[in-house]
Amino acid sequence: MKKERFTLGVSQQGTIVGYKWYNPSCYFFKGVVILVHGMAEHIERYDEFAQTLAKEGYIVYGHNQRGHKDSIKSDNDYGYMSDNDNFSILVTDLKEIYDYIQKEYLTLPIYMFGHSMGSFVVQRFAQLYGSRIQGIILSGSAKNPKLSLFMGMLLAGIIKRCKGPKSRSKLLYNLIFGSFNKRYKPNRTKYDWLNSVPDEVDKYCADKYCGGIFTSVFYRDFFRGLYELNLNYDLIPKELPIFIISGKADPVGGSSKLVKRLYRKYNRLGITNLKFKLYPQARHEIIHEVCKGEVYADCLNWLDRIRENNPRTKKINL
Repeated sequence: MKKERFTLGVSQQGTIVGYKWYNPSCYFFKGVVILVHGMAEHIERYDEFAQTLAKEGYIVYGHNQRGHKDSIKSDNDYGYMSDNDNFSILVTDLKEIYDYIQKEYLTLPIYMFGHSMGSFVVQRFAQLYGSRIQGIILSGSAKNPKLSLFMGMLLAGIIKRCKGPKSRSKLLYNLIFGSFNKRYKPNRTKYDWLNSVPDEVDKYCADKYCGGIFTSVFYRDFFRGLYELNLNYDLIPKELPIFIISGKADPVGGSSKLVKRLYRKYNRLGITNLKFKLYPQARHEIIHEVCKGEVYADCLNWLDRIRENNPRTKKINL
């Protein structure tokens, strides 16, 4: 298995660092999968999942999103992209990553896997450019009520105006994430909600580029981006295959309530190729959970099935 690091200069004064995984012994490549990670983590945490996909013939790309490890100018910019449009910047960066990949693999189908914050970025990408990709997998996602998004946007905006765009508010952080860990008392760490595997939680806790409090302007723009996403679900092409996966005990998905709401929304919109699966007892990071083998297999089986039914698919020799 080969893993190559790449750096890409993007618009809006940014530089993206990412990785490409592929199996040089494959006779042909099945397609390209772009991984989009969640908030306050980084793409190296997806290495095992990426290698699993690459072993089965997929070329896998993943980048550290702006404001995250390696794609920041300094540690002071962790959780910050600009004074405005932070969420839109993430979507624009993904579009430029897509363009970069598509130029190299013109005839291969391209899929996206988005986790948590990355799932919202992927959904917004699909609203704007859905005809250019062949399928999306949404992990650890949700459909949040518009009122809660509006209130979050309002509070973050007030804090940003009073304390500055780079201010980091514990109040805001606790309002967003504070309730997540309450479901798993007695708590061993403040990140027990992420995973039921202690070793994986410990790795997260020990990683300087995981966790932490993001800037007030980021939270304001994140809520604004989710609000806009909520208003534009009908822009996603009806024929775009969508696979929604979530831990049944994931607090981001409202312990399945909010992720079921997302599934029902897409179902009502008439998405013709829609699949949904919950993993019992699993929490937020299902690719690191006890059930990760099942998750990997489900993603591969879904990708293979979509690929087989895609008339655009062609085999590309190495």
